[in-house]
Amino acid sequence: MVKREIFDCFRTFEREDRNGWKGDWAHLPPMLLANSPEGRHFIDVGWQYTVEGFTEAFEQVKLAVQYLSLREIMERTYPEDLPEDIKKKINILSMQVYFDELGLNSGYPKYLYHDDEPILSKSELEFALKPDEGLNVYVIPADVHY
Repeated sequence: MVKREIFDCFRTFEREDRNGWKGDWAHLPPMLLANSPEGRHFIDVGWQYTVEGFTEAFEQVKLAVQYLSLREIMERTYPEDLPEDIKKKINILSMQVYFDELGLNSGYPKYLYHDDEPILSKSELEFALKPDEGLNVYVIPADVHY
């Protein structure tokens, strides 16, 4: 498991987040130069999360399409004759989220983005990291909503 270092849409101040713990993100700088070691670290970890999240969603959708009917996916139920080992591989309660991550929503929940659009390929990432002449590219490690 990768240590969680990317924080997207985190909460601030004294509010508890959905998991019940309070976040203190004061250690994160508001922005970093993309070509600095720290900026590159956030980009690399963010890209890793993008690939891992998209891969997980893709694998779950492949299993669902292979073993479940549309009704079972919509109702979040397994067929009665589905072997237990297959049931353990399919996260039926999150299946609609996995479909959303691949199609409805643009990008994985912890994605990198550029100009409000998700970066979902290496070529898009490379493009986003090339500044216009005389400009710098910055990394904002957290998107704060409160």
